Amino acid sequence: MLNAPRIPELAQRDRFVRRAVSEGRVLTLADEENASVPSQKVLARTVQLFWSSPIEAGRWAEALAGNRELQDLSLEVFATDILPGIATAKGFVGTDWVSDPIEAEIDPRDLLIRLKTEAIPVYAAAAREKGEVYLVGNAEGPLLTPGTQKPRSADRLHVFATRPDAEAHMKKISGKRVIADPVANFIGSTLVWAAAESHPVMIEPIRGAGFVEVKAAEMTTRLSAEGAETAVKSA
Repeated sequence: MLNAPRIPELAQRDRFVRRAVSEGRVLTLADEENASVPSQKVLARTVQLFWSSPIEAGRWAEALAGNRELQDLSLEVFATDILPGIATAKGFVGTDWVSDPIEAEIDPRDLLIRLKTEAIPVYAAAAREKGEVYLVGNAEGPLLTPGTQKPRSADRLHVFATRPDAEAHMKKISGKRVIADPVANFIGSTLVWAAAESHPVMIEPIRGAGFVEVKAAEMTTRLSAEGAETAVKSA
């Protein structure tokens, strides 16, 4: 089992997460053979190296591979392809790797969760700018995705940033139409209904990387102008 990370490792990981989401990409070595090192903490495991800063990435590419050639990976590719692959191989992720004795070796599944959580404000900002979100519905209104029976979970309201994503979900739950819900109506009506009925709101902050649950009240705050101003002040 991987030991619990210490404060410097946590700070390094969190800086990486913030930058990766803000920039929408991460960097690794072009030479994949040099883009991993043995784990310092778990025998026979490897750590794949990634950076959020081009300066740091270039410096370590030169040190490890003898050149400054890098791969620029979009956040979407990193989250939907690279991290699941590392998890399958039982590897770890070196976030903003610097070859220190207390090096961050992060479980890729944990890192994915943190990236998606960090991306929620970005998702909300994009929805505010676009002015609408998309729901799957029928003649009566939005349709819910059934929860599980064992253990019992509530039916969920899936919200989509694009119409094609909503259309793909519509086929899965036998919906009849895609509803383009203006943000003002979504806040003032749809989210009020979801909260009153205790239906979790599900969004996909990083497209293709899986859904996360957001409480209706939190979604309201994030989508409102007041929530946007608070986010800017606290950044």
